[in-house]
This record gives sequence, C-alpha cells and structure tokens, in this order.
Amino acid sequence: MHDTLMSWEAPEYSVRKKSTDWYWWVGLFAVILLGFALWQRSFLFGVFVAIAWFTMMLYAVRPPKIIRISITNQGVMVEDALHPWTTIKSFWIFHRPPLIKDLSLESKKTFMPYIKIPLGETDALAVKKLISTFIPEVEQKESIADNLSHLAGF
Repeated sequence: MHDTLMSWEAPEYSVRKKSTDWYWWVGLFAVILLGFALWQRSFLFGVFVAIAWFTMMLYAVRPPKIIRISITNQGVMVEDALHPWTTIKSFWIFHRPPLIKDLSLESKKTFMPYIKIPLGETDALAVKKLISTFIPEVEQKESIADNLSHLAGF
C-alpha cells in the first residue's frame, strides 16, 4: 500500500491559444517538407511528415486530459503508473510563468531518461521540499524537443 504524502490534479499539457495563422503556417511547413520528401524520393520521410502533421493537428484541437499525480512513500504516481524512488536519479522543477511549471524526474531507465509531470496549481516549493527528502535535486536543461515544442506553440 502506498501512503499518499501529497497529491494534485493537472492538465496533461499546457494549452496555448492558436490563431488561424498558426494552422496555415504549420500546413505550409508540412507541404514544403512533403515536397522535399518527394524531391528526395524518400517515402519514409514523407510518411513521417504526414504523421507528424496529423499528430500536431490532433493535439492542437484536443483539450488536455486532467491527470492525477501523487507523491507517496514509494515514489511518484501518475494516474495508475508508479515511478519508484529506486528508479529515479534526481529531480528538477522547471518554472517559467505563466505556462510552464513541471516536475522533471531523471530516471535510471535508458529508454525513458526524463519524466515530465505537470504541477498545475500546486505549490512548487512544497513539492520540492517533499521530494528532496527522497532523491537529490540536480539542475536539468530543457531538451531540444521541449524547446521546439515551446517554439511551435505547445
């Protein structure tokens, strides 16, 4: 059994309002990349561009699901998935108001090195104080994928 020390709910990702121009620019960029794929005769790249465009459009119009997060004596629970303290090296809290307030866990797993968890309206200092009793706080840099997603409006 897991003793819940702190819990909160948060949207799975932050929502940024997207203008009509945003959709046009993303569509134009996708068409240019598809043209490049055709010119290079790269079927695989063309399929990748189409899937990426479709996924971006899906996430642009879909409202985020509200997820439940808990800090327990065993680890961090996101919905029904437990991330045990024994599999986590360190943590860091990214806080760039107004949209970004995430808990980032550095995992010992090779295929999932970082786990980003939204903090929502939760007090980041309280989360930091509680988690630091289990694992060390080590500064992390945002990944290229994170920076590109912020640039793209996600």
